[in-house]
Amino acid sequence: MAMHKSTFCSLPFTEIFLGPDGMIKPCCSSNTGLGDLNKNTIYEIIQNERSLDLRRSILNGKWHPSCIQCERLESQGIRSERDLNMDKFIEKNGSVDETFFKLVRLDLRWSNTCNLSCTYCYEYFSSKWAEIKGIKINAIVDENEQSLFLLIEQHKATVENVLLLGGEPLLQKQNAHLIELVANKSFYVLTNLAVPLPNNKVAQKLLQVPDLHIGVSFETIGDRYEYVRHGAQWAVFDSNLDYIKSQRKEVEIDAHALYSIYSAFNLVEYYAYITSKGAFTKVFWNLLESSGENEHASVFKLSRALKDEAIAEIDRVLELFPSALGVADLISIRFTLLQNIEMVAKNQNFIEEADRIESQLKKVPGHQFKDLWPNLYSRL
Repeated sequence: MAMHKSTFCSLPFTEIFLGPDGMIKPCCSSNTGLGDLNKNTIYEIIQNERSLDLRRSILNGKWHPSCIQCERLESQGIRSERDLNMDKFIEKNGSVDETFFKLVRLDLRWSNTCNLSCTYCYEYFSSKWAEIKGIKINAIVDENEQSLFLLIEQHKATVENVLLLGGEPLLQKQNAHLIELVANKSFYVLTNLAVPLPNNKVAQKLLQVPDLHIGVSFETIGDRYEYVRHGAQWAVFDSNLDYIKSQRKEVEIDAHALYSIYSAFNLVEYYAYITSKGAFTKVFWNLLESSGENEHASVFKLSRALKDEAIAEIDRVLELFPSALGVADLISIRFTLLQNIEMVAKNQNFIEEADRIESQLKKVPGHQFKDLWPNLYSRL
């Protein structure tokens, strides 16, 4: 069947995405699930009617409703998750139909197990937040979890890439077994780096993987880091970076930073650390959107005067660190801020939300937003 380059995606034919709630999707960008690993085995899910319908739609050159996020991003000229390497897929697999599935990539988030309750996170990705809210912590039915391991073992000859996320992947016991099963594959782990690595079983196994790439989530440093990444210790984070480089000098480490009210006004401080540490290969800035679970922390919700200050902080980074990692992302964010400079939320409620979150997390005096961002607090 002819494949349409403008809509074709190989991921529903080659990837398994496992969400922290047990939902199987074709990729992390899909807005609908193919099936629940708590209710069905992976074998039943990858060939059920939802999966077949998705692949059939792709082969017919149509955007499937599951793919609305990629369709929207691409219509705005923004990079999406969709795999455009159609020629390589055809070369390897020839003509396929909707029943075709060959496991190439794994994106596994076994549970929401995490030792942190970050200020902009929630129970789907954090067992700590689930505990705070009195919500059941996620756990997949054992026999169906084993069906996934069996599928991986059966397809390990074709598996190329393994992505480990969470929750906190270093605290998910399934990853220790997975690494043993496919240790010779390319691994990418995205971690908060908030657990001491020398005593962590998963970390020790990962550091033995020949093809390893590490992503680290953080966007503030010192006391502000401990505020945003509630439950973490800056000294542990900093020493973990040193430990990784002492064990694997050649390993690439990316910083994944979220651009929000918490980080937007302290970029120079962040880049001073990034530069002095010398541990990072890339820096990726993700933009906290102005709608959703934590929209109150979006810079786009601020007044024009504060947006001007946020732009000025980006300009200071560009002046002091013109060739620093990730500045292209900051330039893009700067442009978007300018485009939306007049957009101000009618009910900017950051302080009220910050107070509510601090109350839930039992933040103590001296370690509250007003103490760590005093100038910004007075203006909000």
